Amino acid sequence: MHKEIIEDPCNPWLLYRFAWVCNRMEKPADALEPAFAAWRIEPDNQWYLAEYIRALKNLEMYEELIGCGGYIRGGGVCRYYLAVAERELGVCPSPSVEYMLTASLCEDDSAAADACVWLVILLQDVIDADSVIVLVETAVTLQPDVLFYRCILAEKLAENGETERSRKLLHSMRLEGSTGYSYWRAIASLAEAEEDTDRHIWALRRARSDRICPESSRNLGWTLYFSGRDALREGNILLSRERLLEAANLGDSLETYVHKADSLLKLIYEFENSISCNY
Repeated sequence: MHKEIIEDPCNPWLLYRFAWVCNRMEKPADALEPAFAAWRIEPDNQWYLAEYIRALKNLEMYEELIGCGGYIRGGGVCRYYLAVAERELGVCPSPSVEYMLTASLCEDDSAAADACVWLVILLQDVIDADSVIVLVETAVTLQPDVLFYRCILAEKLAENGETERSRKLLHSMRLEGSTGYSYWRAIASLAEAEEDTDRHIWALRRARSDRICPESSRNLGWTLYFSGRDALREGNILLSRERLLEAANLGDSLETYVHKADSLLKLIYEFENSISCNY
């Protein structure tokens, strides 16, 4: 893709896609310039603007992000990023949150459902779990065909201990042939709520195979690390080594879970070497 951009530096779609990948790979500094260039070429394109302000958010350039507020139309992901910047800068009440609260009650089902989901992401740490579920249920009722909303509902139900409802919802999606990153994340949440470690790891592996990025690797890596650590405490060295090795190979040495997995592996190797030396 980088070669294609060099050959066609004024193609906004290529610039946007490159920025999209950089942002998902947690390299916002690399995303910033191409995202801005794409948006500058097509200033009415909200997706291009979203990638630019996503990079600003991840770089914690909140003042610059706030400065883009006048170019944001409607709700959606751009309004969400603006709300994050307002929160980080201590703007209270947040005009963007107020906007989404109003939008969640509007007659446009698509806009209302979108606003409900962004409110969940923004407010999930400050409102109770039942209110979170009500917001997502509203989004699903308004837009029942949107898989992403249903996956979020299944995930939140599992987190709230409503595992039977979560399971039924996920089963219905599976019968429809649903897969994808959000679906496997929801399956993982249900397995975690049911304390089914093997299925939790399996689902996170499926999520990572669908979207290989630092986030999916980190989710799987930490789960593997904790499972390997617990197996070691229980004396199951074979399982512990297997899961710690998988965790250690998922990311670079800067990742905390990789460092911790490597440390436990060294202890296992030292223990095994001491045993072999005694024989």
